[in-house]
Amino acid sequence: MKTPRHRSLFLFGWAILAALASFYTDPDAHGLSTLLGGLAIVQGVWAVAAAHWGRKALTDYPEADQRSLFAKAAESPSGAGLALIALAIVFVGLLMVFAPRAHAGTLPAGFATYGPVLKAEQRRYWPGHPDPAALAALIEQESCVSLKSPRCWNPSARLKSAREEGAGMGQITRGYRADRSIRFDALAELSSRYGTELSGWSWDNVYRRPDLQLRAVVLMSRDAAMAFRGAPEWLEFGDAGYNGGVAGVQKERRACKLTKGCDPGKWFGNVELHCLKSRQPIYGGRSACDINREHPRNVFLVRRDKYVGAMS
Repeated sequence: MKTPRHRSLFLFGWAILAALASFYTDPDAHGLSTLLGGLAIVQGVWAVAAAHWGRKALTDYPEADQRSLFAKAAESPSGAGLALIALAIVFVGLLMVFAPRAHAGTLPAGFATYGPVLKAEQRRYWPGHPDPAALAALIEQESCVSLKSPRCWNPSARLKSAREEGAGMGQITRGYRADRSIRFDALAELSSRYGTELSGWSWDNVYRRPDLQLRAVVLMSRDAAMAFRGAPEWLEFGDAGYNGGVAGVQKERRACKLTKGCDPGKWFGNVELHCLKSRQPIYGGRSACDINREHPRNVFLVRRDKYVGAMS
């Protein structure tokens, strides 16, 4: 029995240590970020394996036997070099075929239909967005209880309670008083603010206009983020503002600035620790503070990565 090579033991050992360190420092419950990272690695391995076996299948005839060809090519330096280049070209070509498919399965089914719509709206109304994948992650955060949920990336997604109704992929919300009168109406406010861009949008057709749902998400995210454009983590601040209001985030930045060691220009590990929102449980035992803090963390640290390629 062969003893494993030192480099194999070294790589395996450090891989285990890295996984344990990632799990120990994981900011999400049950090591979700670590598990998602591991899934991405497994998908990469699958793509490499598929490319390898694809190459073997394409060259499965005597004239293309690589051992014979490389033995012949090795008779001259130029031949050996050209053989390696040819092998690399074939392998990279196959990898480019399989790699996108390795990650395609991680995207919600609804993204195939509405992802291009979101990308078009982003390019039209926020062409300078430095990280469009964050917009797709926001849609997932708002509409997806799980990636397999029928509400996920679905313009008919509806969350209704005695107090509120959240509509569509961006969960545009209206609230009710105890007597069922309207307490607030985000859609009416948006239609008033963006009269031209959201012309004709109302509660009568909100679930039938996915284009306007996604346009509203882009416009709201853009304007929320622009309020913080002087800060290093302005997109994260904008996401928190999208969920809980820009004014509230600004107050929390001021609270951070008054605290020794807190950087008001950074969300994670700084302003996020100074929540001034209600801590009274409202949904599933979670408070407004809990929901707001979860939003940027899930959008940027948990959900975003899977959309980078598709939204670029």
